[in-house]
Amino acid sequence: MRLSLAVKLVPLVLAACATSSPVERTRTAPDLGPVKGGIAWLMRDDYLLRSSVWNDASVVAGPRGGPAAQYFNREVDGRWKGPGQDGLTVELVVEGSRITGPGVDVTFTRVEGGFRLAGLWFKRNVDLVVDAKGARDHATRYVREASGAYASSDVPNLYLFLVGDAARLEDPPWPELALAALAGGWGWQ
Repeated sequence: MRLSLAVKLVPLVLAACATSSPVERTRTAPDLGPVKGGIAWLMRDDYLLRSSVWNDASVVAGPRGGPAAQYFNREVDGRWKGPGQDGLTVELVVEGSRITGPGVDVTFTRVEGGFRLAGLWFKRNVDLVVDAKGARDHATRYVREASGAYASSDVPNLYLFLVGDAARLEDPPWPELALAALAGGWGWQ
């Protein structure tokens, strides 16, 4: 019976040894298509889970291959329109360093090498800090790897990439980067 258990464990041990650790793996930012910037959430082996992207007219977030879970279209007067929590259209106003609307009051602050978002996003608490060294989403901390990926030991199989203009942390695109992070679910709980 002991031999049988050993025989069963050997393939598992060999498979574990053959798998590279996250530290050894070279991660690469995905191509999110013809967009100005975006955020990509990936799992081990570079599997894209979801993304949040923007162009001149809109911010769109959703799962890989699925429909948009959240989107906002820029209006001529600078407001942003999209579906709220109840499915009804909501208007967000961007003034100075704030995004406001029904249940929304988010403040954007520049920090050394990045930005901070704090406030409420559809009545949920927002606390996100992103810079060239790492990020913090409430209590979850991310370290920026040499590849540019933001990885967390708190969520070991998940990592993020800032793509295109989103990677310009010295001059973050406002309000697009903030809307992309929030629409994609980064920074609020």
